[in-house]
Amino acid sequence: MACVFKSLIPGVAALWLSGCFLFVSPERPDGEISGVVPGDPHYYRLSKDDDFSCLRIHLPAETARKLVPAVVIFPGGAYGVLALDKEGNDYARFLNGHGIAGIVVKYPLGSIFGHFRRHPDMLDAARRAIRLTRLYAPQLGIDPGKVGVMGSSAGGHLAGLCITCPAPADPRAPDPADRLSCRPDFAILCYPVVTMEDPYVHRTSRGNLIGGDPPAELRKELSLEQRIPEDCPPVFLWTTAEDKTVDPENTRMLERALQQKKIPCRVILFEHGPHGMGLLSPSEAEKYPETARWPREMIAFLRQRGILSPEKGVK
Repeated sequence: MACVFKSLIPGVAALWLSGCFLFVSPERPDGEISGVVPGDPHYYRLSKDDDFSCLRIHLPAETARKLVPAVVIFPGGAYGVLALDKEGNDYARFLNGHGIAGIVVKYPLGSIFGHFRRHPDMLDAARRAIRLTRLYAPQLGIDPGKVGVMGSSAGGHLAGLCITCPAPADPRAPDPADRLSCRPDFAILCYPVVTMEDPYVHRTSRGNLIGGDPPAELRKELSLEQRIPEDCPPVFLWTTAEDKTVDPENTRMLERALQQKKIPCRVILFEHGPHGMGLLSPSEAEKYPETARWPREMIAFLRQRGILSPEKGVK
């Protein structure tokens, strides 16, 4: 019996670590999405050819009255696992409270939990999620001109790839989603992996994304700080000086690159706090009160950029 139980552990662990999402293909892009109601999460497969990747939709109550912005969320996990709740569903619920739809993406991984996928599978899934969000925007009550991305750690790198190397839409594509832009309108990057170059690279993320000994050209191509486009959307970016997992120099490098291209950005380097805090638990917020401000700073940035309406009574 012990041997049988032991043989089941890898499968159970894979299910737990990579998340359990229901796969439902969006087959009728011009019709209603069955069962979608405000505040009720639903799951959609990204494509019929991918039995792993999918997205979960969290809608705020405001969708019943007006079009709302949306954030496509990529959880972290070094491209090996996914922190689906802490850096995914928890973010979505917070955003819902501010009238923003949250679309949590389960994307391919470079580990046993994701069947050892490699770039560009992760980026392809991310682009697909953005396009599907715009495709279904009318049914979901989402403003297709206010679709941003959000990511933490390796998920921040994936969100960063979406803004630094978007793929053009194909107006003649047979799939209606591929006729739409995958360029985000804004980005929120939390303690992100930025560079694929030594000495500041997060090696586990790089290994899961492009292998243990990637060619120099590929390392350069996937280093965010080296490919900021002139039309890069606004970016909110934060980390802590005490991050021992992803060197905070990653954030500093991206800040310098954004400033050089004069891209609107809000960059905060908090003094205290470890890697991977997400929204911060009550005990973490008590220990790191300044760092716990980051969600409020993010919402303020979105208001300043016109993504969210100004607070009532504030001009």
